Amino acid sequence: MADHGRHNHPISVSPNRPNSVRFQREFVPVTGYFIPTQPMRRFLIIAARTVLAVLSFAAVGLLAFAGWLVWHYDYDMGLPTEAQLAAIAPTGPACRTDPKRAYIPLVDIPPLLRDAAIAYEQPDFYEAWSLNPIAEIAFAVGTGRSPRPAGITQSVARCLLSLSPGTDRQIDPIASIFFMQRVTRNLSRDRILEIYLNESYRGRGAYGVAAGAEAYFGKPLPDIDVDEIAFITARARQPNPSRSFDTRSRDHVIDRMQTAGLISETQAAAAKSRLLLLKDTTGAQAQPVNQ
Repeated sequence: MADHGRHNHPISVSPNRPNSVRFQREFVPVTGYFIPTQPMRRFLIIAARTVLAVLSFAAVGLLAFAGWLVWHYDYDMGLPTEAQLAAIAPTGPACRTDPKRAYIPLVDIPPLLRDAAIAYEQPDFYEAWSLNPIAEIAFAVGTGRSPRPAGITQSVARCLLSLSPGTDRQIDPIASIFFMQRVTRNLSRDRILEIYLNESYRGRGAYGVAAGAEAYFGKPLPDIDVDEIAFITARARQPNPSRSFDTRSRDHVIDRMQTAGLISETQAAAAKSRLLLLKDTTGAQAQPVNQ
């Protein structure tokens, strides 16, 4: 017997009638996915925990090593302290005191000479962040090379070691990085540059660019030309060249000056074409060298 719906249509209740609806649940196997078994899941969990533990121990070890580095190079080696660096006068000699040695404030040094030193030794001198010892050490380890050079800062840091008795000597690269960071943290970049230009050795017993201009050319600092600026700048790296001077190092500095936009191509060509005239060490008039 059939029931009747709202509009008096018969509704079949037999599952075998054509208008019946049958709902069946079918399980379709999923392909392309790996479903780990219970033992495999247990193994993966244990492996993940083991890796996490190893990484945690490595992080703790790295922090401990970093702490040891800071303690060793900040306190154990006897490097000049931040208080000693902060006590340096805003101008004047910082490493060596010699009343006979001329000291030129940075504002009185020709701008081209200042910029040439930066272009040759440390082009990012003003733009670079203060040195980070851990980052520099990681860079050296990761690249297999020595820490990145910082000519001006490194030279001044080596000079300032004399502030602490017993440390005026060669120190290892890591100690040098730590101390350079301390120097850049306590001295302005202008002050560091002023110390560099006045106290770096230029050969012939000359410390600083003013003494170098007199020793090599018999001229006061404001009177030296482009080629002479380049020569004195190069002497910071080669204070004791062979007795036979040549123009290669001078011309290399001239190229750096041109690349940095300090001089034009015409000025660079003219400077390279000039004879290298050096004052004789006995005080005689400058004579051509390696014509």
